[in-house]
Amino acid sequence: MASLGPVGMAAPVPPPTQPGFSYADAGQVCPRFVMALYSADTRRDAGPGDAYQRAMRFASSTLAGQSAAADRDGRWATWAGHRVHLNTVVEPFADLPQPADNAITARRTIRVTATPVGEDGWRGWTERSVIDCALRRGGPDGPGWRVTGYEIRQAGLR
Repeated sequence: MASLGPVGMAAPVPPPTQPGFSYADAGQVCPRFVMALYSADTRRDAGPGDAYQRAMRFASSTLAGQSAAADRDGRWATWAGHRVHLNTVVEPFADLPQPADNAITARRTIRVTATPVGEDGWRGWTERSVIDCALRRGGPDGPGWRVTGYEIRQAGLR
């Protein structure tokens, strides 16, 4: 049974972790979060929310506790019909100067290119996006860096 805090709320649940990953470098946490977020694979996933759940291994307990709209991706039925996996590439991106890191907070920006590729040769539109990650170190999630929030900016389709 979870212990109750001063206002009758359950104690925070630690976020899931990625075995073997140290969370020591904010510059590694955000790209892994984004890669997991864009890792949908209809051959192994029960639904579109599975990729979001994999990304939560790099998120704060607060973010991990939020419900994802990813469970309702309208592309899933088409993708499943072609047995699609996403071919995803992530890379650091600097369009604007980032604020300097401090001991507790950091920001990282990642460019992602994701193309749905079916086993039958079908290919969907390539999505190009920029993801801004806000990261925090320490607190109830432990000593490492965790993504506390993110924003997806569409950079185009082709």
